[in-house]
Amino acid sequence: MTIHQTCQAAQAAACPLCGPGPCACHGTHLARIARARADQLITAGDFASVIADADVFTGTTVVIDPEVTR
Repeated sequence: MTIHQTCQAAQAAACPLCGPGPCACHGTHLARIARARADQLITAGDFASVIADADVFTGTTVVIDPEVTR
């Protein structure tokens, strides 16, 4: 799954910071992606691909979907 597909799949999970609907940060909070993993909407591999390039991250880290123009 691409990062774009992972971010799209994560939209089905409520963001612990923003609630349902899109994240207010113009991206997807990592907390929402983690919730999507916990809800089995994405795989562990999908989650790992999102954080692969991050040196440091928290639940408030914003993942920018590379296929969405803001």
